[in-house]
Amino acid sequence: MKALLCNEEMDATPLDPIACVKQALSKYGVSGFWFQGVANSAYEDYHNCALNRLLTRKMLLSSDGVITSSLTVQKLHEQYLTRVAATDPNFVKALRLDAPYHYILDDSEQSKTRTLFGRYGIHSVISWPLKHFASNMWSCRFTLLSKQFTEDLDLVGIETVLKQAKMTLLENYHSEVTPYRQHKLFNKTAIRALQMAALGLQNEEISQELDMTIRGVEYHFESMRHKLSATNRTHLVYKAHQLEII
Repeated sequence: MKALLCNEEMDATPLDPIACVKQALSKYGVSGFWFQGVANSAYEDYHNCALNRLLTRKMLLSSDGVITSSLTVQKLHEQYLTRVAATDPNFVKALRLDAPYHYILDDSEQSKTRTLFGRYGIHSVISWPLKHFASNMWSCRFTLLSKQFTEDLDLVGIETVLKQAKMTLLENYHSEVTPYRQHKLFNKTAIRALQMAALGLQNEEISQELDMTIRGVEYHFESMRHKLSATNRTHLVYKAHQLEII
């Protein structure tokens, strides 16, 4: 897959995955991007601020689990999230993962957004969701940045390239972009304990492996059961597998 994205004429040291993707997308006028995993429930989670939601609005507005094409794009992304996204209608609309979404940058409501992206020479921003082949709980999303105006872009065939790019990035950064492994949702020790439980180990064995009390193991399981609304240990392991936490 990497060979499909890298320039085959290059006989020097192979490009890193992010550089390969950036090179492939540059043919479509894309000058930069950020890539992330997005929970399929993100749009509902953002609108429903109920305390029992696993992903809160604050978490959805964080930069956790995002892969950027450059340090400049990383800086832009962080500035967008901290200064603009909370009041930008584009951010919420882009959480809908049923179709690509072209940001509107020429409306008074989006003036701050237009100013920020304009400072970096960006005139087009497109959120492009792609289904995750192995999960029905979350999807992948590219946010494409271009210095060209939307009407001047020729995006015919780009989805095929994006699907290849998605595979390349997931191969290299799967754990980093899996949304339910981000935002410090779960204690690392709790995840290790749950991984052992999934292998059939009992609490006493887990406590010995992790050098903690049995009560400590039970506490971690109880905390995760509450967060995932699991009815029992078996259900907890099942949900954790679904969300790719373990």
